Amino acid sequence: MGMPFVNIIIQIHIMYMQLLLLFITLTVIIPLGNAQRVKQITYKEKPRGTDSLEICEGILSQRAMRIKYKRNRKNIATITLSEPIMVAMADQEEGWGFFQFPYISEAPNGTLRIEWSMNEDSYVSYGKGPAKPYTPMISKDRGKTWIPQDKGYFTFNKGYSALLRDGSRISIITSPVTDVRQYSSFPKAVAIGTWKTFYLHEDLPDELKGVYLNHWDARFKYEKIHSKIVDPGVLRHSINNFMPISWWGELKELSDGSLLAGVYPTNYIEENGQISSSSVSFYKSNDKGNTWIRTGRIPVLNDGIMNVVGDSRFEEPTFEILRDSTLICVLRSGSYSPLYKTFSKDKGCTWSSPVPFTPNGVKPNLLLLKNGVLVLASGRPGIQLRFCFKGDGVQWSQPVDMIPIKKSNRDVNKDVSCGYVTLLEADEKSFYMVYSDFTTLNENKETRKSIWFRKITINLK
Repeated sequence: MGMPFVNIIIQIHIMYMQLLLLFITLTVIIPLGNAQRVKQITYKEKPRGTDSLEICEGILSQRAMRIKYKRNRKNIATITLSEPIMVAMADQEEGWGFFQFPYISEAPNGTLRIEWSMNEDSYVSYGKGPAKPYTPMISKDRGKTWIPQDKGYFTFNKGYSALLRDGSRISIITSPVTDVRQYSSFPKAVAIGTWKTFYLHEDLPDELKGVYLNHWDARFKYEKIHSKIVDPGVLRHSINNFMPISWWGELKELSDGSLLAGVYPTNYIEENGQISSSSVSFYKSNDKGNTWIRTGRIPVLNDGIMNVVGDSRFEEPTFEILRDSTLICVLRSGSYSPLYKTFSKDKGCTWSSPVPFTPNGVKPNLLLLKNGVLVLASGRPGIQLRFCFKGDGVQWSQPVDMIPIKKSNRDVNKDVSCGYVTLLEADEKSFYMVYSDFTTLNENKETRKSIWFRKITINLK
């Protein structure tokens, strides 16, 4: 009879120790888990007038967050934002152009690479390497951790580059500026502005015509292409006698195998003899980028809304091919002025009249996910994400802000970021984003520029 009693005592002791261990586990791990728990909110979209273009802060997301987005009392989507990961921080104060304009790309083996500008934001820096040495950062675990680049990587991202169906890749080259005074004979200027001198593109020396492209075949064999531009009347400019070959914009392959480029700046002589403001033009190539023929143009509007501090302009276009083959193009109009959107039903030949649909934004970036959601990233002030859940570019969500832009007196703080964002598709419903933050404090509580990475996932309903 004694042994069973002893066994019972032993079993009770074991159960007591198990309960004690469970208690310790709960008291130690649960708080740690709570600290890492994703904040969950439900956002009920507030109706806003189509003419509401006041800059304001949207849904602020500085930590991991899951947003259940409602429209007209119905669940539209769940937006999950990962915890922001700081990729790099400046070790000293940096001037404009340095430690900003980040760019994310991916190598064929899945390695992610982030680089950024370490140069003056000026024409004198075009086509040159960094003025200050730095090491880009890479991630071999899909963005969870970042280390200094350990070797050279062949990387790619949509944008100023295109990955073609045959496996080849093509991208626009920005060459160093050319001092036009080196020529013993140079074409006569057609107009002289406040800081630009304009020339007819067709009159320029051959090396200053057209555009230069990088081309890699499917086996990564490289060649440099000097492409021809067919655009009668288009102008090219010099600044203080230095001429850049400015042809900036996105490239995409169309369903028929041709290439389409939406680029800026493009200036022309108007009917009144004046030089047009910077506009966006679209060019098509049927020979793998060797020749580009202008097929369409989006001229600047005089709608009374566009920023008119300096020259009113359209620039930094981003465009996407929607599921019904319609093109949407989003355009910057100034430094703290609206983004405009416009649509084309004929592969960029003609465009609807652009309309403003956000109060602010520079360097917009569109990305159509495979689940049909259209993403728009832009900034200045701050960094914003917007989503078109139907993927048609018509109705957009309220912005999700990465950095606070409200001051204590409710004014807008314009100096929190350069506002430039790049996106990279992660899977059919997710993407990566990289952006700069000018408000980060180092261990000495000193404000320093920093580069940040996040992953965002959108589940419909």
